[in-house]
Amino acid sequence: MSAVTLFAWSVPAYFQGSVVDHTWVTTYDSRVTIYPALADVLLAGEHYWYSWGSFHARGGTPVSADGFLASGAANLLYASCLCKPDVDSNIDPAARGTIFSYGRDGVCHQLSNQILWATGSAGGAPATVRTSRGYWLSIAIFGTYGKQHAAWASKKIQCSTPSGSDAMKPGHQESEVDDFQEHLQATLKGPDAQAKIKSLMNHRRAFMVRVERLQYAPQGSDAPSASELNQAYSSFLHDAADILGADDFERVFGERPKDQMNVVDPSVYEQSLRRPMQK
Repeated sequence: MSAVTLFAWSVPAYFQGSVVDHTWVTTYDSRVTIYPALADVLLAGEHYWYSWGSFHARGGTPVSADGFLASGAANLLYASCLCKPDVDSNIDPAARGTIFSYGRDGVCHQLSNQILWATGSAGGAPATVRTSRGYWLSIAIFGTYGKQHAAWASKKIQCSTPSGSDAMKPGHQESEVDDFQEHLQATLKGPDAQAKIKSLMNHRRAFMVRVERLQYAPQGSDAPSASELNQAYSSFLHDAADILGADDFERVFGERPKDQMNVVDPSVYEQSLRRPMQK
């Protein structure tokens, strides 16, 4: 039986200047049953998606004691094709979805969303980790499903074939939109809201062009450091604060502007660089 419920969870991402929670996905409800280690998960016939992180027996943040974010019914074969469960993303390229390069293609939020794509149906949009801390900060930078748009589109088609899973759910496959712009439209009100949205979206597009040169260095050159990436991303967010003002920035991103607004976990990023980013 391949029908399962997927659950998304969060814990604070503990690194200097962090403005995000780490997120991951399971086939079990850790509010009900806690498995101390991956071996216990597998012994119980359950599954755990690392989402570019480590194993966590349960979730929990300062604002959510259990760290629960979302859940939804899914096809296990489809979810497992989108992203391989039960193995560290640093160890197996299949466990990266199309977030091939952590910190450049996306972070845990985007990979968790890719796994949760399997919860979508003709009657509704897929679940996301949108209630996690720092979600809209990372979505502004990487988008909902990461920066590898062509690879992600191809992955969904590949996994919808008989060899990957059941057919992709009709009415679901074309439902992707720019969640960040929709969020701005829903969040910002007042006479200057549309002008702020237009200015921020224009700035975001220009930022994407500039940061591509840093994120994807030519073959043979050194990859940017986590510090360089975080400086670039923080610079964009500081500019967003200048455009929006502190109050509207908090409404949009759930955080007051700070000197450091780091999205990339340096230890995860540095570990990922030691592994070839196979596609």
